[in-house]
Order: sequence, then C-alpha cells, then structure tokens
Amino acid sequence: MTAQATDQLPMGTEEMLECGDRVPSFALSDQNGTATFLLSDDIAGKPMILLFDCTDEQSRAAFERQLVALRDAKNDWEPSGTVVYAITRRSPEENLRLHESLRLPYSVLSDGSGAIFRSYGLAPLPPGCPAITYVLDTNLRAIDIIAEGEPGAHVSRAISMISTYMANIPITHLKCHPPVLVVPGALSPEDCARIIQIWHRPVRTWDTDGLICEGYAVEKGDFKVRNEAYGRVLQLVVRDLQVQKYLDAKLGRRVLTEIRKAFQTKVSQREDYRIARYDAAEGGSLPAHRDNPTPETQHRRFTLAVILNAEEFGGGALRFPEYGRQVYLVPTGAAIVWSCALLHEVLPVVSGRRFILGTHLFGT
Repeated sequence: MTAQATDQLPMGTEEMLECGDRVPSFALSDQNGTATFLLSDDIAGKPMILLFDCTDEQSRAAFERQLVALRDAKNDWEPSGTVVYAITRRSPEENLRLHESLRLPYSVLSDGSGAIFRSYGLAPLPPGCPAITYVLDTNLRAIDIIAEGEPGAHVSRAISMISTYMANIPITHLKCHPPVLVVPGALSPEDCARIIQIWHRPVRTWDTDGLICEGYAVEKGDFKVRNEAYGRVLQLVVRDLQVQKYLDAKLGRRVLTEIRKAFQTKVSQREDYRIARYDAAEGGSLPAHRDNPTPETQHRRFTLAVILNAEEFGGGALRFPEYGRQVYLVPTGAAIVWSCALLHEVLPVVSGRRFILGTHLFGT
C-alpha cells in the first residue's frame, strides 16, 4: 500500500467492463454459419483470447495485421489449450472470405447487430484503435484488456498473461476440502488499498460481546466495533452510501454471479459491509464459530470475505475445522464465500495487521 493511497473509491466506474470482471457469454455464428457458444463443454474451462475488430471500412488493414500476428503465434498459444476467436460486425460470408484469404487457424465470429460489442463496452468504438484484445482465464474473467500497441505486441502480451496465469494454478491433490468458493480478483489492489484507508477514518468506537452492539441502533454513519470478549478484532461498519454502491456493483458482478453458478442460489440482500482489522499486537483472531446460530442471525445464508492485504501479515489463516486442518491464505483481492452454517475460525495473526472486507448475504 503506497503513501499516495486515499480513501476515495473511483465512483462512477462501477458499470465499466474491466480486468477482474467475468465477461458476458454469447452465442455467435462463425465464418461457416455454425453457432459458437462460450459456455460449450468443448471450450469452457480453457483460457481464451478474444480479438475484437474496431476498425471501419477505411482502416481494416490494421485489424488484418492483428489477425495475422495471432495466426503466426499459433505455436505459442495452442499448447496451453487457449481458445482464440476474432469477432467482427461483418456477415459470416464476409468473415469466410477473410478467414480463407488469411488462412486463419481460428474462427471469426459475426456480431452483425453489434450487441456483443456493446456488452463488452465497445460502443461507440474506441477511436484510433484497430483492435481490442480480451484475455480471459478459465472462468471467463478478464485478466487483461489490451487496446494499444503493435499487432505483435498485442499477441506477445496476451500469451504472456496466459502463461503466467496457468503457471499460478498448478495441479494439486486434495484429500479433504470444505464447500468453500474462492473468487480471485474480486477487488483490485487499488480498491483494497482504498478500503484499508477507509478503515482509518476517525469515527466513534463501540464495544461488543460478539453478539450485541448498541452502535448499530444508534449510529447513522460509519462507526467501529471492538470485539475483545470473543476473539480480537476491530471492525468499521460501512454506512457510506457511495462506498456501498461501488462495492455492490463490483462484487455483484464478480462474486454474486459465481455464488449463483456454484451453489445454484440467488442472494438479493446483505448486511452492512464491515472492514475488519486483526492486529498481531492485540492477538488478532477469532475462535471457531458459526455465523447464524441465533434467532437473530438465522436468516444469513453466506459469509463473504475479501482479503485486502495478504502480503502484509503473518498467520491469520482461515480454517474450517469440521473439514480438516487445511487453511486458506488467498491473495489480495480474492473473495472467500462459505455457508454461514460452517464452523470456521481465524487463526492468530503473528505479525502485521490483517485487513478484510466482509458481509453476510441472504434473501432470494
């Protein structure tokens, strides 16, 4: 976290498609008129490169250079199983001529209505940019969006991003695993730094026994809750409407959609966001507990926690003792989601300060 970080989140950008977002799926016809679905079993679960044609009639040669650069790099992207598509606003017949003339080893898809361009934020088309390259992980999340540079540079950067991504997800052998969902990149590093700064706002602090805190009924704005009777943690309860709006938009796109897919459950409501600090100097930790054991908390379905500064503390791992002794230490910006009925604990922080953003989700 840099000294320049402020607590102002970039309000107004929550609707933009950006790195970390799961991109819209689609069904488009290829150059032969065959329907292509991004969620088809034969291509789902593989990294992907989507090259969008952003040229007009007078500048299409620039896009064709991008196509050729991607064609010539086939031996670099094919071994990783990467799926490649070019997407234009031309007809399948025009794309067939383009496909044949350039001898492309990947399909060219037709978005004649421009609906997919619009859903990817490419309407109006960006001026002076012949192509936009979306680099996607195995779950259709954008890990890079490339809009500038020479054709070869686009391709080299895309392949490098995929190689780095694949290297960071090695095959592992699990003997026991709780029903926990991990969503990488739920928040950007910049978002995380700003959220930590928000925690430092000077507000009133209330004490709690872990169940009851008068501050929730009294305070209208942000306030802090100190828990010393049940674990050691100091939380800022977020009432700032702008911060809530920003987080709802971003986490709604990146996490709630994953909950619906993974657990076939739609959540529509949440409790207050809380920014929690676990300080090694104070014995920061939480003992094993469930998040919905009382009549007042039985409505809770899922707990959502986003790690804000994974590199700045030691210890502080999340553990689910009913399912074994394995622990969760995920990267900065990653979200962890679990059922509120699961027994879980935060092991003591042994160095530094652990910050997380959390809330409880419910509703249908």
